[in-house]
Amino acid sequence: FARIRQNIRKDKLPYMLMFTLAPIFPGMKNSLMLNAHPLWGVNAIFIMGIGYSIGIGLLFAFARLERIAQYARWVALSMLAAFALWISLPKSTAATLVGLVFSLLLGGCGGFQLFGFSYALNDNERLMGASLTSLFCLSFQALLVLLPLGDFGGMIYVGLQVLVSALCLMRYKNEDVSHLCEKCRPAASKALALTLFFFISHRAITFFHSYLPHGANQIINGLAGLLVFFLSLSIYFLFEFNIWHMCNMFFAGLALSATLHLLLPDQQGGDISKLLDGFSHMGFIASYFLLGHALGSNANLRLFKKTLALVFGASLLLHIIPGTLARLMPEAFPLINAMVAVGLFVIFTLLMPIMSRQLFMKPAVQETSEERWQRHIQAYGFTPREQEVVALLLKGMLYKQCAAQMHISQDTVKFHAKNAYRKAGITTRNELMSLFNEHAPSTPEGQHDAIN
Repeated sequence: FARIRQNIRKDKLPYMLMFTLAPIFPGMKNSLMLNAHPLWGVNAIFIMGIGYSIGIGLLFAFARLERIAQYARWVALSMLAAFALWISLPKSTAATLVGLVFSLLLGGCGGFQLFGFSYALNDNERLMGASLTSLFCLSFQALLVLLPLGDFGGMIYVGLQVLVSALCLMRYKNEDVSHLCEKCRPAASKALALTLFFFISHRAITFFHSYLPHGANQIINGLAGLLVFFLSLSIYFLFEFNIWHMCNMFFAGLALSATLHLLLPDQQGGDISKLLDGFSHMGFIASYFLLGHALGSNANLRLFKKTLALVFGASLLLHIIPGTLARLMPEAFPLINAMVAVGLFVIFTLLMPIMSRQLFMKPAVQETSEERWQRHIQAYGFTPREQEVVALLLKGMLYKQCAAQMHISQDTVKFHAKNAYRKAGITTRNELMSLFNEHAPSTPEGQHDAIN
């Protein structure tokens, strides 16, 4: 815990609190949208969920790297205005249309928050951000029962998510993501492909599970979720920062929940199933942690936009399919839900050897200098130029010596060094030496020409 705290930068808090990506719509189903006017004969929450999924990929598609912070502020202010107008209108078709615009902008803010979460943070900060977001949702779920808020509970819950997200987006800075490349060719990444499988699997199981009837007391649900939340962090620390166990327990918990809901009577199955919902938050932390790490290790804006379109295009289908099946086949839906959860768990188990090597396997204790070097540059996503500067700094060279060696200006060397320090969450040469523990491997012959 002390090691994680040491690597967390307080000024990066706006990038950690990704509240627009939190499980917002399950809370809205129970309160804010309970009596909303249907739109074109379709449930309002269903329509807004579609708008949210479209907004995440659509609004970010028009963003340009050099003006990313300004665009994020514009979308955040528009979201605030739409939310204020939506909750002020009486129940009507017009109010639902405004709610649809709000959900579209909310999704757009989610795209920007995932961008900042992936590229402005290190792994420790990503873990902290996903954990804080999940903790907020679980705590508020229990708090809603203790305080007599009535129908205002859902409005306050969503309002806090909207307000905090807007304030965070207002503090985004272009220089925090200046290391990205907009058009360079991304490197192939098995880790990203496997991460996308887990991320989409998590969303599929969670979406299907949300359409099951549940009956347990809300405060019990919240407390059970908090228990699972602290269990997940304990597992992460106990197994020395290995996220695999959280992924495994998410699949096991939700597969067990779906099976019990299918086998037990409706009320009893719903109660037990709801108590196991906390495992979905374990999957939330693991999925966003892994996705942020995989994207952050490949600093390419074009790759991010393609990934965003793929992930939330799949989310759009996953929002439509379970809702449609739940309406058309309510009696068979528990069986379908169990088949989805267990089936994805089986696939995850079969892929476990590959995923362990690519995502979860810890480096050997007695690793070589070359292995340590490769592990760090992959973990922090150093560009080729940053790798070269860091390698020379680790040899004890001054900035002017690095500039002469690389045939570039001293200011350019400082620029690359600053970006490398920021990615690694450090500020001094001593911290850099301590991080790598010993000198980096020598620069391969001919590397200067290849980079130039």
